[in-house]
Amino acid sequence: MDAANTPLQEKPSLKEPGLILGQDENAVLQGQMASPTSWHNPARFLLSCTSSLDGIIIILSAIAAIIGGAANPFALLLLGNMGQSFRGFFVGDTTLEDFTREVNQLSLFYVYLAIIEFGTIYAATVGFTLAGERIGQRIREKYLAAILRQNIAYFDGLGVGEVNARLTTDISLIQDAITGKASTTISAIAIFVSALIISFIKSWILTLVVFPAQILIVGTMSVGAKFMIKYTVQSTEAYAPGMSIAEEAISSVRTVTAYGMQQTLVRQYEEHVAKARKAGSKSGIALACMIAVMNGIIFWSYGLAFWQGSRFLVQGKVSLSAILTILFVNITGAFALGNISPHTQAFVNGITATDKISQACCRQSPIDSSVSTGTNPKTRTGAIELRNVRHIYPSRQESLILDNFSHSFPPGKMTAIVGSSGCGKSTIVGLLERFYQPVSGNIYLDGVEISTIDVSWLRQQIGLVSQDPSLFSTTIFDNIRFGLLDSIHESLDPRLVKKMVEDAARVANAYDFIMALPDGFSTNVGDSGSLLSGGQKQRVAIARAIIGNPRILILDEATSALDAVAERHVQQALQAASQGRTTIAIAHRLSTICAADNIIVMRKGRIVEEGTHVELMELRKTYFDMVNHQGAHKTTDKEILEESSIQSDLEENAVSEILPLNSDDKSTPVTTTLQHDPQKPSSMWNLAIFVHSLNPKDGLLVAFGLGFSLVAGASHPVRQDNNSSLSQSIFLAKIISALSLKSSEYSALHELVNFWSWMYFMIGFTTVFGWLGQGVCFAVYSQRLTHNARVKGLETILYHEIGTFLREDHSTAALTSVLSSSAASLQGLSGAVLGTLLVVLTTLIAGLALATAIGWKLALVCASTTPIQLGCGILRLKCVALLEGHSRRAYEASATYACEYSSNIRTVAALNLETKIQRDYHHILEEQRKKSLVSVSQSSLLYAASHSLNFLCASLAFWYGSRLVATENYTLFQFFVCYTAVIAGSYSAGAIFSFAPDVGKARDSAERMQALFRQPVGIDARASDGATSSTAEGSIELRNVSFRYPNRPDRIVLADVSIVVQPGEYVALVGGSGSGKSTIISLIERFFDPDNGQVIFGSNNVKNHNLKNYRSQLALVSQSPTLFDGTIRDNIVFGVENGSPSEEAVIQACKDANIYGFILSLPDGFNTTVGARGVMLSGGQKQRITIARALLRNPKVLLLDEATSALDSESERVVQEALDAAARGRTTIAVAHRISTVKHADCIYVLEHGRIVEQGTHRALMEAKGRYSELVKLQSLGD
Repeated sequence: MDAANTPLQEKPSLKEPGLILGQDENAVLQGQMASPTSWHNPARFLLSCTSSLDGIIIILSAIAAIIGGAANPFALLLLGNMGQSFRGFFVGDTTLEDFTREVNQLSLFYVYLAIIEFGTIYAATVGFTLAGERIGQRIREKYLAAILRQNIAYFDGLGVGEVNARLTTDISLIQDAITGKASTTISAIAIFVSALIISFIKSWILTLVVFPAQILIVGTMSVGAKFMIKYTVQSTEAYAPGMSIAEEAISSVRTVTAYGMQQTLVRQYEEHVAKARKAGSKSGIALACMIAVMNGIIFWSYGLAFWQGSRFLVQGKVSLSAILTILFVNITGAFALGNISPHTQAFVNGITATDKISQACCRQSPIDSSVSTGTNPKTRTGAIELRNVRHIYPSRQESLILDNFSHSFPPGKMTAIVGSSGCGKSTIVGLLERFYQPVSGNIYLDGVEISTIDVSWLRQQIGLVSQDPSLFSTTIFDNIRFGLLDSIHESLDPRLVKKMVEDAARVANAYDFIMALPDGFSTNVGDSGSLLSGGQKQRVAIARAIIGNPRILILDEATSALDAVAERHVQQALQAASQGRTTIAIAHRLSTICAADNIIVMRKGRIVEEGTHVELMELRKTYFDMVNHQGAHKTTDKEILEESSIQSDLEENAVSEILPLNSDDKSTPVTTTLQHDPQKPSSMWNLAIFVHSLNPKDGLLVAFGLGFSLVAGASHPVRQDNNSSLSQSIFLAKIISALSLKSSEYSALHELVNFWSWMYFMIGFTTVFGWLGQGVCFAVYSQRLTHNARVKGLETILYHEIGTFLREDHSTAALTSVLSSSAASLQGLSGAVLGTLLVVLTTLIAGLALATAIGWKLALVCASTTPIQLGCGILRLKCVALLEGHSRRAYEASATYACEYSSNIRTVAALNLETKIQRDYHHILEEQRKKSLVSVSQSSLLYAASHSLNFLCASLAFWYGSRLVATENYTLFQFFVCYTAVIAGSYSAGAIFSFAPDVGKARDSAERMQALFRQPVGIDARASDGATSSTAEGSIELRNVSFRYPNRPDRIVLADVSIVVQPGEYVALVGGSGSGKSTIISLIERFFDPDNGQVIFGSNNVKNHNLKNYRSQLALVSQSPTLFDGTIRDNIVFGVENGSPSEEAVIQACKDANIYGFILSLPDGFNTTVGARGVMLSGGQKQRITIARALLRNPKVLLLDEATSALDSESERVVQEALDAAARGRTTIAVAHRISTVKHADCIYVLEHGRIVEQGTHRALMEAKGRYSELVKLQSLGD
């Protein structure tokens, strides 16, 4: 959908001329969006997250890693001395007794080194892991604190998935670099330094010959790391918008499902994932080139060292011991640096993530409630004045929202503000709460400019109730108590707090319904308060707003989305709550503000009328027209008395409608779970098959990668303490045998060393070829794997049943984490890790085979320790996998908690909840860290054991080998072939499990992805079966339908409901909250299937229709409009089957929805970006865009679920006319709270407790004087 190529954007702009900002105004505007930082330095930021204790742990762990690393070259020093002892025995310079004593002593030194290695590796691994978790926890806490203190304008440009991505993926990358890689890297550096020192001590002249190899290796690493960082940054930045798309899609899954947007959103998501894949592949290829060149340099240095060393030996400048020691320790030092390279990606990822996190953490917010600056005025009368205020939203700098607005709000009085959508009503609320800073003008509270008042103190004086109140996933008690969470009330006695909560509930007219619930105030309200009806949520929000006894009460459309009964409950609560307070009421329903002391009518950011209700009615202008349209004007006392009586009757019935944990009609069944069955764990083989199934077309790439891995494995050792491989076992044994020749055979020595040195040179090229091919193949494969896992994962999620999404493990944060971190962690079963595992397995198997063929006795003894190492590795892998599972679930829980609050940042800011959120978040993370201590200890113990066994294996090999040489005439060739081949295999076994953290993460991630893909879809919109019809007449019938949500089988939502809607008829559903109205819409959309009865479309049960075809003939407009981050045009054409409607069709749909003029007034027209969830638009503007989207589908059945509830009077009238026109010729089913919008329906069904209690036309039902008549009179409508 390329809006840039359509003439839609060429329409003339209606933007007012003369919108010129002064220098100071521009500075204010830009300052709210800019990202000034006090010090943006990632390294400094990381240090700031490291406590003194962490520093001590890291220093001690680093010392342990240094000692453990330095021990490795000493082992090679012993190896050189061993070689000299064997040579002395073979040439007759050493007696059997001396030879045995020397070997026994050197073997004992190996045992000492094993003990040192075990202790130091254990200490280093535990220390860095614990320090990493502590630092990771602190970074998470700092990041959340930084997010919570930002001004609201910062969030207008923040993708909805960004906070979740930072908390789950980015900080995990930082932690992984510390816990998993820092110890290995420090150890490797220690090996390099120790090797260099030993080498110079043994022979400086030979050391200078081989030392250039280290310089070349370091240079190669520097160049490679530079490219890796570049492409990793590109990959991370490319995926961030995709993450936001995924989060928006999952959180709005009902709209996505109803409009069949799944494939459109998946394609948009895939565009960003593909960009991330390309950049990630380049980073992987850079890593492959770096490793290949480094390995080639190492083998070429082998040949050079033996060639030059043999000449120094002949000249008497060095001994065999010196040659072997210098060669091995230098090459070990080179390998140590080389083996840092596989971890380079982790460090690059960590650096990139730290940079992004530190940018947010170091940003200075221009409006920061966490900083106690400004005054706390002593007088608190609540007098408010706005003087010459001009305001422009930083994210929409072309539109002037308030134009020199001036008005005084007297203390203790109620002032109402009315006007069309976008006129600036809610903007006043944002300015009073200091969500934004006006570009010019002043706002005063009790005569004090609010920019000089402490932000936190200011917000404590204001109680805010908005149209769509944000409740948090905790108890009703806690949600109300949140209004007390400030410095003044924190230390109150719990009994007093309990009394204050109950009193606030009584004032808010919420106490009775709360006590009617089984758990009373301890009832959990569910995600975003989804387990309460709209009226119940509003009353809880009112109680929360007034519990702190604020001087100012702001009501921003507090009753516009409620039904008649709920509205009356809430309106009474608001009237009681406003007594004695400065109250500002923004309203679309004018009946709710008739008693206001003053009413302001706004248009385009200015006041056009002002006065009391009676005064404005007498003017017979704008306000008069608005009132007449809504029928809100009561002309007689008799009507008011009748309404009061009706209200009393309805309230008696209202209690019986309150049900435990009832979410009105919005509850959804829970049918599946993302968590894998713990009793049926998947084997690694099955998981590997599953992972490959995500990338089935790349089998050839895997085959080539395996082939290159075999080449690399046959030629190359994979660890810094392993100096031999399959081919090298033979080469090394041959050269050592040649260097052990007597002086009389030096001519043969030259010939043999020259030959094998050239062989080393040739094997260097083979190594480059093998590692480069393997690295490129698996780099591309692993990125394609992540790409496919993410795209297929999002597609699978979006096609799941609606009921799936109420499960805790199916929260938006949990599912986006699967797409972000779990999909990336699958690379632990592919890519560099998989390639290296194949290399070491090749070395292990081939080495054992070769050694057995050359000298089976020594081979079998040396191999006896391999099963022990493998056992330690397997146990460690299980421990790591268990730890990863616990950590992942804990971090998901903490991320879900953090994202819930950060996504409702306006409510958090208004209630001053920042400190409370940070405190609770700390407790969640602290609990997880404590639980991980045992797993970390066990895993590190096994890892250290597998490391130390290498030295014990070497000790056993030398001890037993010396006896075979002494008693069974083993040659030097036999001994060194067996020793190097088997030891290489043993070291390789240990190398396999050094990747345990990566494999453990991959296994846990694969199980999560597998669980996601294996879930039964149930109602599958992708199914190709079922009847299709483009000529269906559009009749809808519910025949004896009964329905219960599976998660509450004791609650009957619909009971034997029958509704018949003929083609072209307009049918309305009315009734109180919880009566089942929206459930009927859900069943018609086939979000669920009824337990009994049928939903019939045309002449067939909807179960027999092709679901995609069926839904394409419906269009749903719901109460809460859902827009996606993109342009206005993108949002309008979403859901159109071909995705490319004509320009004329788009324009006509917009005209019908009364949104076309507004779109033209924007500088970018249809190409205007609406922001995440449409944040750049007002509620009415968003609703009209969704109506245009529905009309553009040209549906046979139009489903209106409170379609005009969020609109102002003027827009409601025009949109209602448009909907009435659009309904002609279409079957229309409308759920309505405002009965004025449906009184012309062909048939009206009145629902109560899931049953139809009345049906008929408006006139017939009014004449019946039943429930419908009572609802109508309650809303002050005539018949």
